[in-house]
Amino acid sequence: MRRALLAAVLLIGLVALLNGQSDKDAVWNAFIAWFKTAPPAGNPLAGYGAKLQKDGKAPADVKQEMTLLTSLMAERSDWIAIHYDKVYVRPATGDPVADGFASRPSALVADAIKGVTPGAALDVGIGQGRNAVFLAELGWTVTGFDISTEALPASQANARKAGVRLTTVNASYEAFDYRTDRWDLIVVAFAWAPLEDPAFVARLQRSLRPGGRVVVEHFTQPAGQTGPNITHRLAPNELRSRFEGFEMVSYDEAEGVGDWGGPGSQLVKMIAVKR
Repeated sequence: MRRALLAAVLLIGLVALLNGQSDKDAVWNAFIAWFKTAPPAGNPLAGYGAKLQKDGKAPADVKQEMTLLTSLMAERSDWIAIHYDKVYVRPATGDPVADGFASRPSALVADAIKGVTPGAALDVGIGQGRNAVFLAELGWTVTGFDISTEALPASQANARKAGVRLTTVNASYEAFDYRTDRWDLIVVAFAWAPLEDPAFVARLQRSLRPGGRVVVEHFTQPAGQTGPNITHRLAPNELRSRFEGFEMVSYDEAEGVGDWGGPGSQLVKMIAVKR
């Protein structure tokens, strides 16, 4: 009798779990279908919430759905590809604030490779290729990957203009094959990378050759901020602890402005060498 009761309870729990996941997927899929055709916007959830209200959904239900979507955006990455596809197909104006990205290479990357013999470099989240092209011009053999399919032709077009070659791969941060002892340099410059995930950082570390360098520019979490971590912000000193055992060439956490022009944020910048 007890076994039958336990089995029934477990079955009910499993059904509830599956139904809950099904509801989440339905909400997410409806948002993604809308997002693919929606005009570019700074806050897609605001536009989607307005659309739901226009469709007649009750304000309380809209609020509940926005809360769920915010949580799902922190867990899933397919919406990021859609967002950057829209960014990279817009004609570039040369204004980093209007474009949403910088075209000049990162000053931190330039500092990190001074006096370093060029080798194999990986650009994590290559974007339009500003850092990858810069490295290739200096003799590095560069591979870059991005979740956005539109990023790859943009980076290849910039490489052709500069007269250099890049290897580009369309892949998510989870799916890319980093390999082992493969890279002399890894650049993670304001990428939507899950640096708060120890498993992801461990993959980066394994793929770097001894003596290789990793350069990171990322966001840190403001004190007291809670809620879903959509932009993969790091806790104070979290990046340093993730790369414990590396030689820290430079490490800085301070309020600053991204090199695409903003907005102001809490930033972390690190150059570290694998011992």
